[in-house]
Amino acid sequence: MARFTNLSGFTSGRTTVTSGTPAQLSATSTPIPPGVKLLVKAMSANTGTIHVGNSSANANNATSTVSFRLLQNQSLELEVANLTAVWIDSTVSTEGVEYLFEV
Repeated sequence: MARFTNLSGFTSGRTTVTSGTPAQLSATSTPIPPGVKLLVKAMSANTGTIHVGNSSANANNATSTVSFRLLQNQSLELEVANLTAVWIDSTVSTEGVEYLFEV
């Protein structure tokens, strides 16, 4: 959807996980405005691989063959309606991602 005006601000945050225990980017509903892309970036201090999926099973680093993988400082953009739609896991505990979207 085309947007012709700037939005007034942005929301950002971090999510870390225990390896083998996928988690949503947010445990509570966090809507993202229509037409706005979510930027997800693997933290600069990460030493392992972040697995991104649309469900716990798809993000699980030990069993998923369909997760999208991010290494240190790599990023991806997603157009999703809510932060709860994105799941992550890591090959190293306490590592994770930073995220940002306009509001």
